[in-house]
Amino acid sequence: MRYILVFIIVSFLHGNGRSVLLGSPLKKSTAYAKLNDIRRKAGLVPLRRNKLLDKAAQAHADYLVANQKSSHFEHKGAPKFTGARPQDRAIYAGYPIRFVSENFSMQTCDPKASINGLFSAIYHRFSFLSPSIDEVGLGYAVDRRDKLNGAFVYLMGNSRLARLCRIKSFLDSGRYYYNLCKHKAHRIGMKRFDRAQRSIKCRAPAIIVYPYDRQSDVPPVFYDESPDPLPDSEVSGYPISVEFNDCYFRKVSVVSFKLFEGDDHEVRNVRLIRRKNDPNKRFTAFQFALFPMRRLKFATHYRAEISYKAQGKTNTLAWNFSTVKPPFKLYRIADTERTLRLKSAKSYTLYFPPRNAHDLLRHVRYPLGVGITFFDRNTLILSLPRNAPRHFTIEGGDRRVHISVQ
Repeated sequence: MRYILVFIIVSFLHGNGRSVLLGSPLKKSTAYAKLNDIRRKAGLVPLRRNKLLDKAAQAHADYLVANQKSSHFEHKGAPKFTGARPQDRAIYAGYPIRFVSENFSMQTCDPKASINGLFSAIYHRFSFLSPSIDEVGLGYAVDRRDKLNGAFVYLMGNSRLARLCRIKSFLDSGRYYYNLCKHKAHRIGMKRFDRAQRSIKCRAPAIIVYPYDRQSDVPPVFYDESPDPLPDSEVSGYPISVEFNDCYFRKVSVVSFKLFEGDDHEVRNVRLIRRKNDPNKRFTAFQFALFPMRRLKFATHYRAEISYKAQGKTNTLAWNFSTVKPPFKLYRIADTERTLRLKSAKSYTLYFPPRNAHDLLRHVRYPLGVGITFFDRNTLILSLPRNAPRHFTIEGGDRRVHISVQ
């Protein structure tokens, strides 16, 4: 019996000028709709598409795929170069202000998977859920020789701030900003800048939580992000985040942040990340994230609860969400050896629960004639055709699943 050995590669390859195929408008519009659906359900204003941001985002997607790089930065002289930093690329595309933020994902051609993956990554999530943005550009590109190797890029901005670079430079006395517009000497009055930001921020909720209240199909797991908020762990539970909108809060302190499985079973093994202990110094004083240090369970109801002190008062906010249900009957492969009797022409979910913070399916060996796809890096989807081998073994790391097909 011939076997296939699959290695799970999570690093990015580096090459020299691979050919790029522009991504389909449908995939960009699907990603855009997914992003705005989440923002609406979180209580935020939807983002408008901006053609200039679209142009800059597309240029960076082309660069990422052509050069097989995974970075917000571009190197001058490389194929498809349009600017070293996101703000440089925005200006090059004609966007009037450098005040932009960028998210991207690589090695996926599925727009929904791109959005879901970025929302599992806490720093990227806060960018998407920022109350300070109201417009976005999207880019998508794919390698002509590897149609599974795609890059999505999202470039976000603030239309009110962009407008300030189109009007006459600030000439009055008082404090101002410069080096923000295309012409770096163009000055923006600090009060006008703050009003432009607040005009959008104050349309957002006072508190932005994610997963949002009553959200379903939440992934149970977080793996990695660059930079990494959990550098000592490769697999943990899905992070729960809270951002206090500084349009309504001047200062906030968190008294407690808890997660409950069901109604009253508290998840104890957690890590609260805030500004003072964020290993990458990305959090603001208004952002907080609770990381369960073990994966959450599939198809399970959870309740999050945060107590905070602001304006001299202590308040408590609680909300609920539920994790995703696997698409097929679930088998939990916890032991080193497991035997399963399965039926042909059906599909099954095989879950290899991590035994520690570094236990991932790094390679999987299985025979020709069966289908294996990855639900996540600890979970396989096994598809058995009618002519599947009668007996075979799937090896996932040091665990073996002996399959008997009926």
